[in-house]
Amino acid sequence: MWLPLDALAPHPKNPRVHGAEVTRLARTILRTAWGAPIVAQWRASGRHRVIAGHGRLLAAREILAGVEVDGELRGGAEHRFDASAPAPGLLPVRIVRVSDAEADAMTLADNARGIQGEDDAALVVEMAAQFGRDAAVMADIGFDGAALDALVKGAGDAILGASRDGAGALGGGDAPTYKGDPDGREYDEGVEGEVASLTCPHCGKLVPRGG
Repeated sequence: MWLPLDALAPHPKNPRVHGAEVTRLARTILRTAWGAPIVAQWRASGRHRVIAGHGRLLAAREILAGVEVDGELRGGAEHRFDASAPAPGLLPVRIVRVSDAEADAMTLADNARGIQGEDDAALVVEMAAQFGRDAAVMADIGFDGAALDALVKGAGDAILGASRDGAGALGGGDAPTYKGDPDGREYDEGVEGEVASLTCPHCGKLVPRGG
């Protein structure tokens, strides 16, 4: 269903604290599209309690106030969060009828890292590379050039460590052989086959695998 902002109330015990990232989320929504609906617990008062989507709710407030995106003011009071919305300012919301305890559990689950998977660094880099190393949309999401470099390095270090462990187990403790680059850095050649792109040690740019 579609509801206005004042029909939604933040969960008073929401454990996730939001800050400056809300503006980055608002810019990301404006650059792309609104994705998942806000999930809210039904309330007879008509002001439903948010279970999942507190950040999106805050971002929506900023969007309706107007947000500068890439040098252009976007959003505003007449903004429609989707072309199918029946009127400006209405948010996509899924209402669920659950107890307060169940709503609490759902809120905790929405924020819990223990039941979420982990990112594949190579795939993150591959997806981000199509936007360019210093694309503003990637920076707002948290994948600027430095973050991507760190992902590639972390993936390489993990593979290198696994390679060393495997060599020790299979080779009676003998150390693996490494190839040194002109700058004196050392790497296991197997790393290049495991990540979609690497950071060039000379220019700092992301280089697609095989490039």
